[in-house]
Amino acid sequence: MAEVIVSYNKEGEKRTIDTQSKILGELDINFDGIPEDERGGTAKQLLASSALYCFCGALGKALETRGAKYDRIHGTATLETGVDEKKRARVVGITLDVTVYMDEDYDFIFDRVEKIMQKGCLVTASLHDAFPMTYKLHHECD
Repeated sequence: MAEVIVSYNKEGEKRTIDTQSKILGELDINFDGIPEDERGGTAKQLLASSALYCFCGALGKALETRGAKYDRIHGTATLETGVDEKKRARVVGITLDVTVYMDEDYDFIFDRVEKIMQKGCLVTASLHDAFPMTYKLHHECD
């Protein structure tokens, strides 16, 4: 089993997430000078970013593995919040809206991969039992 370890440190208004990664390194979240009412949502943004990054990476790899070439992948994640039966704030769904820009010669591969990707990626499939994940995939010709 693979394992990922990250650490968190808070000093004053600065929070640091050390990803232990050569690529990401330390993520600094600094609330210094940010009004109190504008500080919320950071964890939700990180969750949505993680889901989108993983999904787009898996989508690209699935296309490449089947021989499709694409120019770019662009996506957005929309995270919805609500409350549970005890009125606690919860994430109630994430929608990923992703467009692949590629030649129409690869339409048949895109159609196959689109069906596969409805099952999600490592991160999003792990969230399926917690709340609905919606995947909207599009193909644009370049």
